[in-house]
Amino acid sequence: MRNILVTAISGDVANGILKILQNTEDNVFGCDVYDYPVGMDRVVKWWKIDFASDENYIPNLISKCIENNITHIIPVNEKEISEIKKNIDLFQQKNIKVVINDGKIIDTFLDKYLTYKYLSDIKGVNVPKTFEIDEYVEDGREYIIKLRKACGSKYIRKISSREELSDLPYPEGEFILQEYLPDEGQEYTVGVFSDGENVNTIIFRRKLKDGYSAFVEYVEDDTISNMAIQIAHNIKLKGYINIQLRKKGGLNYIFEINPRISGTVVFRDMLGFRDVIWWLDLIDGKRVPEYEKKWKRAIGIRELNEKYVVQEEK
Repeated sequence: MRNILVTAISGDVANGILKILQNTEDNVFGCDVYDYPVGMDRVVKWWKIDFASDENYIPNLISKCIENNITHIIPVNEKEISEIKKNIDLFQQKNIKVVINDGKIIDTFLDKYLTYKYLSDIKGVNVPKTFEIDEYVEDGREYIIKLRKACGSKYIRKISSREELSDLPYPEGEFILQEYLPDEGQEYTVGVFSDGENVNTIIFRRKLKDGYSAFVEYVEDDTISNMAIQIAHNIKLKGYINIQLRKKGGLNYIFEINPRISGTVVFRDMLGFRDVIWWLDLIDGKRVPEYEKKWKRAIGIRELNEKYVVQEEK
């Protein structure tokens, strides 16, 4: 039986992972920076942890893992992933298995500009024009400004002039500009899992609400699937990544790749694409099955719910 620690259990991705792990025989633990994290009632035990930027983050995290006999850790937050990646040897020395991608994959795809540069060199892969702010010259076209290193839709807006860049909340170097691709119902999120040889993919057309995939529709598209498989082989993927793209003129344009478990994790799991379990099994040396596509159509809707995580009778 595995003792699995999931980090950032206040977030939607971590709670999706917890929902999935609740249906296994594993013992699931959690940690978060908040006093009352949303997922606290979905774990056998949880604790408050330092911010990943804190110098005590790694030593305190390892200490807690040892104290609770943690065998596996699933880091969810990008900053935690980056920090754990830098110190992966310390976890290996304590026999703590980390569900994390190769360092080069993490460094490349957590940086949207490096993602653009990398994908631009892969034949047959299309990417929207992307550049740093100091390269921007007004040309009458619309661009999306987004943080170079951030998840979801944190600080993202459309601009068409340099004047609109005058009130940025962070230094210009922390942003990139990306060619605007009209949505028109053609935004896709692609789950990609590989054991190093075989690649499984699942594709959803999606609609966003407040940065989340509020509506997904399972689709099959060989042009998208083949492109995802090509990228997985190119980066020698052993684990999971999420590719986000839009179609323009019948072509697929990748605008982002997330080197971590992504927000549609429960939707995927419900259709048999069990990347969380596969990844855990993969690092345990178990065989990962080929994904069986047995759905012709599936529509997924994310709902809101309320709960009390702390109650004490009078």
